[in-house]
Amino acid sequence: MPTETHPLPSNVPVCPVRGSVIYPTMVQHIDASRAISIGAIEAAMASDKVILIVSQKDKDIDDPQGSDLYDVGTACNVLRVRKNPDGTVQMLVSAVARVRASNYTRGDHLSADITPLSAATDDTVELQALSRELRERFEAIASGGKITAENVQTIGNKEDIGEMADHIAFNLDFKLEDKQALLELPSLTARIRKLLTLLDTEQEVQAVQAKIRAQVKEEIDKNQREYYLREQMKVIQKELQGGEDGEDGDEAEAFRTKIEALDLKPEVRKDIDREINRLARMHPDAAEASVIRTYLTWVTELPWNERSEDQLDVGAAATILDDDHYGLEKVKDRVLEFLAVRRLRKERAARGELSAEDVNKGPILVFTGPPGVGKTSIAQSIAKALGRKYVRIALGGARDESDIRGHRRTYIGAMPGRLIQGIRTAGTKNPVILLDEVDKLGSSYQGDPSAALLEVLDPAQNQHFTDHYLGVPFDLSEVMFIATANYPEQIPPALMDRMEVIDFSSYIEQEKLEIAKRYLLPRQLTQNGLKGNQIAFTDAALEKLISHYTREAGVRNLEREIGTVARKVARRIATGEVKRVKVTDKELDRYLGQPRHIPETEGKEDMVGVSTGMFYTPVGGDILFVETSISPGKGLVLTGQLGDVMKESARAALTYIKSNAERFHIDKARIDDSEIHIHVPAGAIPKEGPSAGGAMVTSLISALAGIPARHDVAMTGEMTLTGRYLPIGGLKEKVLGARRAGIKHIIMPKANESDLRDIPVHLRTSMRFHPCETVDQVLDVALVGGLKALETPRDGSAPAAPAPAKRKSTRRSPDARA
Repeated sequence: MPTETHPLPSNVPVCPVRGSVIYPTMVQHIDASRAISIGAIEAAMASDKVILIVSQKDKDIDDPQGSDLYDVGTACNVLRVRKNPDGTVQMLVSAVARVRASNYTRGDHLSADITPLSAATDDTVELQALSRELRERFEAIASGGKITAENVQTIGNKEDIGEMADHIAFNLDFKLEDKQALLELPSLTARIRKLLTLLDTEQEVQAVQAKIRAQVKEEIDKNQREYYLREQMKVIQKELQGGEDGEDGDEAEAFRTKIEALDLKPEVRKDIDREINRLARMHPDAAEASVIRTYLTWVTELPWNERSEDQLDVGAAATILDDDHYGLEKVKDRVLEFLAVRRLRKERAARGELSAEDVNKGPILVFTGPPGVGKTSIAQSIAKALGRKYVRIALGGARDESDIRGHRRTYIGAMPGRLIQGIRTAGTKNPVILLDEVDKLGSSYQGDPSAALLEVLDPAQNQHFTDHYLGVPFDLSEVMFIATANYPEQIPPALMDRMEVIDFSSYIEQEKLEIAKRYLLPRQLTQNGLKGNQIAFTDAALEKLISHYTREAGVRNLEREIGTVARKVARRIATGEVKRVKVTDKELDRYLGQPRHIPETEGKEDMVGVSTGMFYTPVGGDILFVETSISPGKGLVLTGQLGDVMKESARAALTYIKSNAERFHIDKARIDDSEIHIHVPAGAIPKEGPSAGGAMVTSLISALAGIPARHDVAMTGEMTLTGRYLPIGGLKEKVLGARRAGIKHIIMPKANESDLRDIPVHLRTSMRFHPCETVDQVLDVALVGGLKALETPRDGSAPAAPAPAKRKSTRRSPDARA
């Protein structure tokens, strides 16, 4: 075995090692599992027990050759060898010297010639300075915990500076290349300089690691601190509650979990997280905690990202609308157009040609018309056809802005507005919301709710609608809003400008009859416990119900009357009086009493001074008679509860007659010396409107000229002093009323010809319409003999008109508008 006095052999076995370097003076265990290493150990033990430990350049090579090893290694004495049961060998070696290897040979093992590296002469003073610096650096490194305390003590006790340097290099986590470089340097001074450089780098790495460690620890400590504080708060709250095992301690966390699942926008999430943190810090019995708890409950129950998938099958929607409603063709067409446009937009969006915001944009529809014509029910059918949830918000009588925008949370009992409440009820963010009776919104010192609706019904603004209670924006752009109104003129102009008007007109009698048979009668039979074979209504009975017992634009009262008959029949069947009943028109008196409405009928004969006009009411149209009587006296007398506009029409008619008296062969002196009395029967009913001019002038001229007016002609239209005949409104309803009264000829302004398309075809073909542009054309149709009889001179003065026959009116109707 070589020592300081015994030289090393010139050729020794080689044991390659991976990833480590052994320095002289070190005693080290080496585990060998490869055949090349085990063979080298056995060869060393068989000779003089000297072995070369040298590192591989690439640690992944299992069977290295001489070229795969570094040129400089460490010659070692083998102190002990132990074979393990698994076939591996453990060797204890003592490193002796740095040597250079050459002439590698390969048999059962590697062997090489070795030459000890000669030590260089070092400057004693420089070496002393480097030694001090090395010890200081080592102490600094050791304080960072990179070396175990046992090794620190062992290394620090080394007197030989070279041995100390080698042990420092072995114990620190340097790269293999750097450790090999330290092994190959023969000069101690050079080795210490190299080692100091590596220690500088190590110190910098340790400083950065310490900084990172401190940051991580600070973050972990913060999270742990918050966790511990929350846990302590839960325990404290339980103690304050007398040890009750409630859910209050976990309440804030439960809200956090729900909020996480909602996937809210960052700006919304920030405000809500702040409220959750406030709740976590509060005692659960505090008044403010209850307010926050209610608020968070509202927030978590809103459908922030829940949607109904639109069903955009136009054919299926048409079937649904036809099944649910009879008539209303214009309304149905508009709804189907809306669905068709939305379907095409969605298809373009799928191709990337439109954004999602463009798909959701659409008009705000407002259904206008009299009560009971199906405005609300067709909105339900639209929701059904679209496959969306339906929410109805009744706005009639709302006088507070907070009804729309909600109350601020500073008020006791604050709640969100009706819109947010409706969204929560629907459970989706794209329902159909019906704003019912939007024309009956009021205003007060608490604000104007119609002004609050301006933002809601504006597609450019409602995606950021902020309810006062929520305090965060909620997207309403996907909601389909439908409004209803009886009187569109009562809707504020700014609000009306945001909506598209779809007008619902009154039902004609034929439509009411079909609605009664298809919908009302089956529903009332079910509600009153009757089967279809226990009661039957004849068409004549339903027609009499419509004309003599109800007077309305819609069908609500008609359904009530059918229900009344059904209940009385149900009583007779329940008592065993009858098994089944057939209700005819003659038996209606038995169930409903005397008729409450007797429809006006046309005059029985042509009469002087009596003309037939037409009027419109919210419950439909009808005819009225204008009667004129000439008697001694002076002035114009108007009776029959006429409004200011009708009075002005009478004065204008009289002035027109005076201007054309000579042409009509009427004595002006007779006009000036007579009391002209114009009366419109049914004096208990107020009458107003601008369309009675034609009837007024016809009645006046007939009385003054003594020419009878035709009883089968009814007229509507306003006249001017120059004899022009001006257009009017409500032509459809007026014509339907005239048709019900038996009128065959209708005089109307020529400008209203386009309105004839709204009248059913079978009525247009059974009646004759006379469009007129001048009063002369009106008189030519309305008077017996026409304008020719009026312009033909009559012998003597025109005879006084006979007193018109009194007409007894039994109608009960709302204010009539001529």
